[in-house]
Amino acid sequence: MDKVGSHIQSKFISDKYDMQDISYLSLFLYEKLLAVIAHTEESQKITASFIYSFQEKETVNQIIETEEIFNAPNSEGKLYLHHQRFTLVPTPLFNASQCSQYLSFATEINKEKDNITYTGIANNSIQVLGTADKQLLDQLDKKLPELEITHGASHVLDYFLSQNQDFQSQELFIHASPDCMYLAAFTEGKLSLFNRFIIPDEATFLRYIFTFIQQMAFDRTHCKIRLFGNPEWLHTSKEAMDLYFKNIHLTPPEQNVSYLPGAESFLNTHLLEAFWQQKIIS
Repeated sequence: MDKVGSHIQSKFISDKYDMQDISYLSLFLYEKLLAVIAHTEESQKITASFIYSFQEKETVNQIIETEEIFNAPNSEGKLYLHHQRFTLVPTPLFNASQCSQYLSFATEINKEKDNITYTGIANNSIQVLGTADKQLLDQLDKKLPELEITHGASHVLDYFLSQNQDFQSQELFIHASPDCMYLAAFTEGKLSLFNRFIIPDEATFLRYIFTFIQQMAFDRTHCKIRLFGNPEWLHTSKEAMDLYFKNIHLTPPEQNVSYLPGAESFLNTHLLEAFWQQKIIS
């Protein structure tokens, strides 16, 4: 792990890493973390991953300007923006010209500062709408002019909805990342609730879980809870959760990505993007 300027960098690089072989970048931006994943041209295997942790939002601009990976010869990629400003709309009810109105029920929209993104998931049955900072997009456009933008919820919910086997009647899915989580409730295998929360401490984490269980009229001694990621990011542990819930499963996500030798240590981060990515269209 290297400390560079005002951010900390972790590298997971394959034995055959070569900037000239990179064809595609996947970027995952959280409140205080940026993960950049480089894919090879021929096999689309992961050849390198970089994690940057930071405290100030402005540091992201510095990372984009100074880090070598953003100067790779490709111009293609996808940016997943993880933040609270998003909503879901069923595709049969969706009208692209009404995006601002849909989002206005969930967050304030500043037309001068915000771009609006929408992405279809689950065989295009659900549209994930979110905001993107125009200044950030302008800066990225200089480095990656063909970058696709989407809200991070599209990645997480895409994974949740892919886990459609062996559902019990009452299930909660938790996606953990540093100091935040996505939480989904499934009834008889059907998505009932989905949201994202900032988690500063264990009490906040438990409050949201209990609220979801109460709202869904689930039985907390019966409800199956699947947690993907490191529970320490949510300021809790399996042992602590066992005090309140009786059917908890902490397992690695299903893996649909492959690595060139030497880059697979990225899996040790427990980030969902190290295991699962939406299909890359070349």
